[in-house]
Amino acid sequence: MTHYFKNPENLPKNRREITFRFLGISASFIVDDGIFSKNKPDEGSLLLVQEVLDLEPEGKLLDLGSGYGLMTLLLKQHAPSLSVTGIEVNPRAHECALESAQLMKLDATFENADVLEGFNRSYDWIITNPPIRAGKPVVYGFFKIAKGHLTPGGRLITVIRRQQGAASAAEELKRHFGEVRRLCLKKGYEVLEAKFPLTS
Repeated sequence: MTHYFKNPENLPKNRREITFRFLGISASFIVDDGIFSKNKPDEGSLLLVQEVLDLEPEGKLLDLGSGYGLMTLLLKQHAPSLSVTGIEVNPRAHECALESAQLMKLDATFENADVLEGFNRSYDWIITNPPIRAGKPVVYGFFKIAKGHLTPGGRLITVIRRQQGAASAAEELKRHFGEVRRLCLKKGYEVLEAKFPLTS
């Protein structure tokens, strides 16, 4: 398995709950040391969720690098008809996602696996707040994996800080997808949508 995260195995467990309001509804998550955005919800992730909800998502959604389930579960909470799945390589973050789903009483699937090793299913929506610090080969690998697992007319939605390579990420997406557009630019984050245009 390719560990594109800082392995938390030797850190003592420090499970705790964080609670906040998102779009007027309270949400609670289980977090721990050794995982991304452990103290408060990541602003880029919240921005991506808002943009996806504005698109009124339906069908099956996959979160690549789902962490403790922040985006996956917020989308399920606000769009209950969605079928949601998260894939996360960090075992501690994966455990927190499972516990968070139980805490929020939401039906979600979380898998502890390496995104870059691929999978055999297709989705109508794929979202990712990719692990930028792991480097472009990993981030662009996420994009390539997403390309191969979208249904016809499906969309990839990603969020990246402008100062951490949003422009180059947009160019990389254009290499793989027929259409790429910026959904939002806010607080230094860009939310990008990539899809294949439907042909008649």
